[in-house]
Amino acid sequence: MKTLGAPPATLGLRGLLRRGQLRVALVALLVVGLVLTLGAAVLLRLSQQHSLELLSRSIAYSVEAAVVFRDADNARTLLADLVEGERIVSARIELTDGRVLASHARSTASPLGQQLLELWSVRADAPVTSQGEPVGHVLLQGDASMLLATMGWLLVSVLLGMLVTGWAVVRVSRHQLTLVEAPLRKMLEHTRGIRHSRAFDRRVPGAAVREIDELAGDFNALLAQVQAQEADLRARHAELQLAHEDLARRSRHDALTGAANRAYFEQRLTEAISRASREHEQLALLFIDADGFKQINDRLGHDAGDQVLSAIAHRLRAGLREHDVVGRLGGDEFVVLVQPLHDAAALPALIAHLETTVCHPLDLGPAGWVEPRISVGTAVFPRDGAGVATLMRHADESMYRRKRARRGPDAS
Repeated sequence: MKTLGAPPATLGLRGLLRRGQLRVALVALLVVGLVLTLGAAVLLRLSQQHSLELLSRSIAYSVEAAVVFRDADNARTLLADLVEGERIVSARIELTDGRVLASHARSTASPLGQQLLELWSVRADAPVTSQGEPVGHVLLQGDASMLLATMGWLLVSVLLGMLVTGWAVVRVSRHQLTLVEAPLRKMLEHTRGIRHSRAFDRRVPGAAVREIDELAGDFNALLAQVQAQEADLRARHAELQLAHEDLARRSRHDALTGAANRAYFEQRLTEAISRASREHEQLALLFIDADGFKQINDRLGHDAGDQVLSAIAHRLRAGLREHDVVGRLGGDEFVVLVQPLHDAAALPALIAHLETTVCHPLDLGPAGWVEPRISVGTAVFPRDGAGVATLMRHADESMYRRKRARRGPDAS
């Protein structure tokens, strides 16, 4: 004799029908369909929203140059290529003044989806920035056909489930309710927990009824796919973030020598002046010119000149403290920020040290050997000026006075 309330190991739907449990099995299938469809609709919408946001940021990063230069043709081409194969109804790039630079649209296959697009479609908006300033926006509108189909199926399932459940609850036995309702309740709790916490690594437990167990397996497979897609999107986001950081670093440094470029150096100098003014400290600005660089370029070629400039920048960094800043203004002109400067009387020794560090023989390969030499001018804050322009001018004049005073053959 079977124990009342103990579910069999695994029963097929036909077996339940043969045992008089058709009503309960139908309720179970409808309710689990309702729960799973609701969970699937929510997960699909969240996944599409997340994917659309990442895609919009990727497009914003890719079309930055086209937006900056107002290149509508290039922007349209990039936009069409980037949204190709994606579930996108419309995409456009707007400038900060509201003008549309480029757009791409695709009609939905479903007439119903076309009519209800504005109500159900997922949207994403990502800013296009250049040097930290907004220059436009990327606006994407996702294809709502899948979501609409899911919601339609959900509505039918809810109505049918309510009708059948109301009819079955008053007629089924406690044994049948225990056999079918208990696993459905567990699945409902798990799916709600997964939906609210976005814990896609959780799995729905199996059930005694074979069909419900298969549905749970399919839902678990869907969760695994969503989890894998989310991990892939996170990896792509990390790659984009690394690329952005690399681009930001390149925008602040000279491509040839790795020294700070003029804009970044002046920013650092401005910050250093503010800090030194607050803390009543001194700082030194060194203006450095490579002696005889034009002759090296003319005699040995530009490749040799580039090697000399790179070596000078490297040797200057090696001869300074780690927090001192080396910048390149352009050509053969370098600048160095020394902060804090504890004693201005130590500057001649520092200059001599840098000149000695730089002038070691440099092997240029087939071009031979050269001994790079530099002329250094100085300016001290606040003694020689309180602003960036004043300090730069004073250090430049000091360098040229030193260059003339040396009267060497390389002092040009």
